[in-house]
Amino acid sequence: MLESRAVRAAFHAEALHFLADPQWIIPSLVSPLAFSIVSLMIFSTSSGSIVLYAVLGGGILGMWGSTLYKSGWSVNFDRMNGTLETLMMTPTPLTHVIAGRTIFNCLIGLLDALLVFLVAVATVGAAVALQDPLAFFIALFLTLLSVSAIGLLFAGLFVFTRASSAIMKIVEFPLYILCGAILPVVALPESLWPISFAIAPSWGVAALRLSAGLESGSPLGWGYMANLAVMVAISLAYVAAAVLVYGQLDRKARLAGSLGRW
Repeated sequence: MLESRAVRAAFHAEALHFLADPQWIIPSLVSPLAFSIVSLMIFSTSSGSIVLYAVLGGGILGMWGSTLYKSGWSVNFDRMNGTLETLMMTPTPLTHVIAGRTIFNCLIGLLDALLVFLVAVATVGAAVALQDPLAFFIALFLTLLSVSAIGLLFAGLFVFTRASSAIMKIVEFPLYILCGAILPVVALPESLWPISFAIAPSWGVAALRLSAGLESGSPLGWGYMANLAVMVAISLAYVAAAVLVYGQLDRKARLAGSLGRW
């Protein structure tokens, strides 16, 4: 009960922070929306499948941008504001607090996907049809959780480095491309395929495309359920790694006596 209350409270607090700090609107909403609008303008005379690629790409970029910039930075932000030690003194595990934050930030990415969809219909006149809407939204929900798991892991890892801001800028678009959101994984060099397979959302993107009536874009050619199963397994591995990272963070705090130094 305590953990679920902590997740809900962190979700609510993150929503208030998002509304109070407009700078996060740019990477979370404006940037993915602008990227998708440009893609839709380029492929305005193309088939519906190309338009659907742009809509899916905008949604994944929104979830990824929110997770990387807001969730991944959240623990360091606590340290800067002097609230990290207070959070770690509470009986609730820090992982539950970060989970509530990352879920909210990924939902902001879903809002961006809706905005891209509306723009595609209103400005380009595209008819975006889904072959299996129920399967699509199940895959979208699980992909949301997989991106949240990445945010949970990154939030802990970024505490151990002072170069987190530079790392975020470096990995944003490479990982976005490697997960197959903008180009199918099969279109990438074969040497990069193992990295794509290790990124949980790449399997979710394949499942989303299959449920939308498109080719998966994966060189393995697996089906819908197989892609979802692998994504869930990798996401659980992320969560397990995050628990280990936060355990190490707790030990470091006890040995050093302070995590508030910036």
